[in-house]
Amino acid sequence: MKYLKHIYSILVLAVLMTGCSEDFLDLKPTARGTTETFYTDEATIDATITAAYAQLCAREVFDKDYYLVAGSIPGDDCEAGGENVSDWPTAQSVDQYLHTLNDEGPFLEIYRYCYKGLRMCNTALEFLANAEETDMDISDEFISVRIGEMKFLSAWYHFTLVQVFGGVPIADESVQPDAFYTPRNSIKEVFSYAEECLKDAIEVLPEKRNLGEEVGRATIGAAQALLSKLLIYESGYARNYPGDERFEGCQERWQEALNYAEAVINSTANYSLVGANGERYYSWRTGNDTAATIDGYRWLWTVDGDNSSEAIFEIQSVNDLLQWGYTRANCMTVYQTVRWYRTKGGATGEYGGWSWNSPTQLLVDAFGNSDSRETNLNSQPANPEDDPRFATTIGQEGDTILLGENNTWVYLDLWNLPTGYIGRKFECSFGEYWGNMSFWGNNPMNVRLIRLADIYLIAAEAAFRVNDQAKALSYVNAVRTRARNCGNTGYPEDLTAVSFADIVHERRLELALEPHRYFDLVRWRLTEQFLDGVNVLAAGPTFQIDFEPGKHEFFPLPLTEVQLSKGTLVNYGPWQ
Repeated sequence: MKYLKHIYSILVLAVLMTGCSEDFLDLKPTARGTTETFYTDEATIDATITAAYAQLCAREVFDKDYYLVAGSIPGDDCEAGGENVSDWPTAQSVDQYLHTLNDEGPFLEIYRYCYKGLRMCNTALEFLANAEETDMDISDEFISVRIGEMKFLSAWYHFTLVQVFGGVPIADESVQPDAFYTPRNSIKEVFSYAEECLKDAIEVLPEKRNLGEEVGRATIGAAQALLSKLLIYESGYARNYPGDERFEGCQERWQEALNYAEAVINSTANYSLVGANGERYYSWRTGNDTAATIDGYRWLWTVDGDNSSEAIFEIQSVNDLLQWGYTRANCMTVYQTVRWYRTKGGATGEYGGWSWNSPTQLLVDAFGNSDSRETNLNSQPANPEDDPRFATTIGQEGDTILLGENNTWVYLDLWNLPTGYIGRKFECSFGEYWGNMSFWGNNPMNVRLIRLADIYLIAAEAAFRVNDQAKALSYVNAVRTRARNCGNTGYPEDLTAVSFADIVHERRLELALEPHRYFDLVRWRLTEQFLDGVNVLAAGPTFQIDFEPGKHEFFPLPLTEVQLSKGTLVNYGPWQ
């Protein structure tokens, strides 16, 4: 979808008027611009398809709102961070589990932009279904592939809504926004609809290796991967919440999840774990772009690592120099990069980041296998920094970063952060971002939504649940082997046996500060074990999270939408 990065608006059709006479009201127009006459060729249909993709990179929704506020900050591995506890009150409230119906900003954006994307998907599907009748030059292959793309995106938007809100209204047809106030469907009903969409998409989508210049579009692998995740979520809900009416109808479907995950893993012509064999790459981080010295895990989290062999589905970003609301870049760099720096001579200065998503000591301890809440691990306590993923994920006092166009090494200064740590996965170079932007949301790095390591660990979990311990162990060790080969410490070593706690642990490390930890804890029903009683340092040393089962698994539907629905949309009991 690289070429889609540069399409920023839907084509506008001019309305043509014919001549008039005194009896013009009795005449049928000989030329009238309608949606039927607009969608007559591949280019115009692709305009709406582009718009359906574009909702993924609109207004900070799938970076700030989904990635940070919904998927990461509520977990135990990071705090909101920022300048201080008064900075971005909604994020601070979510961090402390004090959010109310009035803290709807990020969730209103997620809700509305997912449904806006669904409206674009359904509009495109309607006219694709009739495309052959309006233009015989449109190929059958074009129609079937684009239908598959829209069904994949429809499944993605619905899946995201369930992760955040639980059951939501299914959008299976095009309606005007003010008409779309129907009762929320159950989680199972939404999953069933999304599953049907994905199975249809799998039948027609191309392989990633065959995309050519259209890299970034949905593929068969993306549909298989998303279906494996959907089935894992349904299975987890069914296993861990029996008798809870929110999850009524959900079933344990571990073998199906494993089958779809393995279809992706075994597609070696399309996907591989970056750096699994110790490969090294070029990167600005060396201060010398002629030396291939960066390990695969670090390189994966660079602009050069966009659409890598590990990428299954990414939001295509570009520093287009456009402003907020128009740009097709994202805000992840400024939100998660350190605010202050210190030179080797002791002088201090402002680097420019906003210091959100601050890793906790609990995450640091987890990298050393020493979080006391994790029991039954088959890995022994270790130095957290021995894991090569640690330095890519977590910045601490004494670490350095390149500053300015002259590539000056300076120290991270973390005095303002409650935890004393900063996330490092979305750092960019001076040339990519800091010295080449018109506003802070111009980060060109793709937002990684689904990557292969995630699917390896989905497969490990599913295999464990069907009692195939050998497969579960193999898939966990594949992820650990890649991590080990990205460093020179010989760590993390292969496990000789695998427990469910090992799988939980490995997802925690591999996917740290990505939008998985909180959603994972919910589907595993480990929220009380890992969240209840956790200290939130930004709110003071005596403040502890009070996780309320039956309430905090999902965020409330946005108050604005509930009010506009005039009673049609109803929140789950504790949120009413």
